[in-house]
Amino acid sequence: MSINELNSKSTVELAWPGENRMHNDFVDDLIHAVNRVVTPNIPLLKDVLVIGGMPEKTQNIKYLSYNRNVTISKGRSCEFSAVAVLNNRRIRQWRLCGYAKKVSGWVFSTRWTRNPLDLFLNRLRCDSSMMATLSQTASPYTLLGILQMTDLVGNGDKNQPVQYIRPVVALPGADADALEAIQAFESANQIQKSGLIGLEFYRKSGKQMVQI
Repeated sequence: MSINELNSKSTVELAWPGENRMHNDFVDDLIHAVNRVVTPNIPLLKDVLVIGGMPEKTQNIKYLSYNRNVTISKGRSCEFSAVAVLNNRRIRQWRLCGYAKKVSGWVFSTRWTRNPLDLFLNRLRCDSSMMATLSQTASPYTLLGILQMTDLVGNGDKNQPVQYIRPVVALPGADADALEAIQAFESANQIQKSGLIGLEFYRKSGKQMVQI
């Protein structure tokens, strides 16, 4: 083997997974992790992840192109969108602490923030339990999604259908402790969407708040 071949081989072996190896294993693992919450459109989700790619070594997060998959079951419509891939190896740099955490909690509030993604990302970055869970996992990536559930039979005021929106944290290979933390985060950060068209607002509907 020549020096050039040896150097090339060493470079590939030591490279960051998101840069020089096939993403197929990571993509399949992320899709499988979504099944915990909702049955995804596998071909669509795989295309989104392959085209979008995994975060680079120095990237905290990689946003994905717009996508959604709608299923209807037992009088409820479920719309799932994969929105971003998190780099678990940079969670410690991405998390919010101290003064920055307090300010972001005020800025990204359900009282005036209209984008659920902004709300969920900020809640995740401020949640010490979730940040510890993601930073300690063996998986290099986590898929963040948004699940919107709509009861097709109105059960709210004036018999209007009620919509619930919650984050989906798809962590491949999550053990029992990690799964418990993830489910608690998802449940605590479920929000209810209501209001007139063009004047929508959100309010918390989770059983408890995230850990601040």
